[in-house]
Amino acid sequence: MPELPEVETIVRGLQEKLRNLEISRVEVRHAKCIHGSAESLTASLKKKKIHHLERRGKYIVFRLSGRLALLVHLRMTGKLRFVPSLSPREKHTHVIFSFKGFPWQLRFVDPRKFGRFFVESKGIQEGLESLADLGPEPLEISAKAFIRRARSKRRAIKPLLLDQRFLAGVGNIYADEALHRAQIHPRQRAQSLGEEALLRLYWALRRILQEAIHAGGSSVRTYVDACGSAGSFQNRLRVYGREGQPCRVCGAEVVRERVGGRSSFFCRRCQSRK
Repeated sequence: MPELPEVETIVRGLQEKLRNLEISRVEVRHAKCIHGSAESLTASLKKKKIHHLERRGKYIVFRLSGRLALLVHLRMTGKLRFVPSLSPREKHTHVIFSFKGFPWQLRFVDPRKFGRFFVESKGIQEGLESLADLGPEPLEISAKAFIRRARSKRRAIKPLLLDQRFLAGVGNIYADEALHRAQIHPRQRAQSLGEEALLRLYWALRRILQEAIHAGGSSVRTYVDACGSAGSFQNRLRVYGREGQPCRVCGAEVVRERVGGRSSFFCRRCQSRK
């Protein structure tokens, strides 16, 4: 699933390309991608101009004229592709946006069909009710607030990092990498971690997310940006996806275990459970 760096990369790549374009037509080829009625969504988006794009957690938000916001969640395998209108359609192309007087299209491609689109009526600067339960952004929250929130929880630290109500946008890849850099075992209880350990985790998470954004994200499976380019941060991963390989720091074997129902990659030597 695309995480914060991948979604941020997509938003930045599409921002200038789509700004001020008017949606002339929306073709929905797979109605289950739409939350609610496909007919209602296509009617509400017609003739709307795109003011700007933004990211909130793992959501892409299109701020439109008429006090509308189009929200997109890519889920497991969703991709937004910005391509010439005459280019062949990829297999599993489910939604197509055409623009007035512009010979390119924005296409949503999703082999697993888990991605979702929905429209919410709000002003340009207003918050979105559908995203109200999301936690703070990991690149915006202060260290003090992060530590306070973490120490109030009794959960294991890895599942807590994946909880979008705790932090918005962090997924499996960057949670594993941040815990490794901070030398914290994924099963350690958040409440048991000292201030020094949580501060290490706070800064590790920020640095990794910033580095991954700069690298265009991690293309560990199907992820590409809107122009079809892969990210490169996967070449710098220390533990994620490296089961049985040597830790890049100490040389011990990277292991994989289920923690909170999710695969977790870590080094028992660097991340000893205290």
